[in-house]
Amino acid sequence: MPLAQQRRTLGRTGLAVSPVGLGCSGFWGHRRFPEQSAANVVEHALAQGVNLLDTGHNYSGFHAEPRLGRILRTLLKQYPRDALVISSKGGTLTGQAGVSGAEQRNFSPAAITASCEASLRNLGLDHLDIYQLHGASEHDINDDLLAALQRLRERGLIRHTGINTHSASTLRWMIAHPDAFDVVLLDYNALQQDREPLIDQLQAVGIGVLAGTVLAQGHLLPARPRLPRLADGWYLARAWLKPSSRQLMRSARQMRRAVAAIRSQRPAQTAFAYALGHPGVASGILGTTRTRSLDEVLATRLEALTPAERQQLVDAFGDGRGSPSH
Repeated sequence: MPLAQQRRTLGRTGLAVSPVGLGCSGFWGHRRFPEQSAANVVEHALAQGVNLLDTGHNYSGFHAEPRLGRILRTLLKQYPRDALVISSKGGTLTGQAGVSGAEQRNFSPAAITASCEASLRNLGLDHLDIYQLHGASEHDINDDLLAALQRLRERGLIRHTGINTHSASTLRWMIAHPDAFDVVLLDYNALQQDREPLIDQLQAVGIGVLAGTVLAQGHLLPARPRLPRLADGWYLARAWLKPSSRQLMRSARQMRRAVAAIRSQRPAQTAFAYALGHPGVASGILGTTRTRSLDEVLATRLEALTPAERQQLVDAFGDGRGSPSH
């Protein structure tokens, strides 16, 4: 069965998600990227079997959610709502999260409630399958916030809650408080293999794991000679400006060579095969503006990455140049 048509259970939520989810963010939601082209990516993903769409209230300068809402208005006439898993995020007040490293956030009960309600208006939906706190740390979580999320659930506006985090300490807090949230979206790829013990523990306590940055923000892929596109320049600038991306960039050379040396499939496919090969990962999120890139990842064959080849990537990480996660 093709990868996109397969389903994995997302922790204790019971949600059945495609192993590859589509990230509706980044340049995909940028005003300078034609909306019809953005719609083509979403439509193509759903046609191939992808059922998980992940976005955020502040993404693409606050344009991603309204854009996805307009696209879904047409697609929901063709695809049953209950066949899709739609996730969004709240708490970040700036429109370019992750670039400066100094985002403004508000996780007060009132702000999170208002953000969730705005997300539903933007998306034209009556509920979100997953609602995540965007970049929340353990210090942001308190009883009042958890009560506000529970009220949103009781109102039928959200079904499951999560945190989108790049912080190991927040992951450890979630493991220690397994009933607080249902899902986590974390950064995980062959350059961040130190995440794996935490993913094991998250899986053990029933928290569903979604993996972002599976391609390490492009640092696992070889440079390709081609005519530059506006989107390429945008993503390259973001890679240089984002602190976590600069860290990946510094440690990527050895791993990029190791990935390229595996000939069983293309480097992007090897990267996804590695991440999805972890039994605790329900889905890897791919953000792209190209249907061709989407097709390449959806053609990933997990079995093509042999145990010996996986070990090559483990060895490349363990040579002292792997990128520790924080």
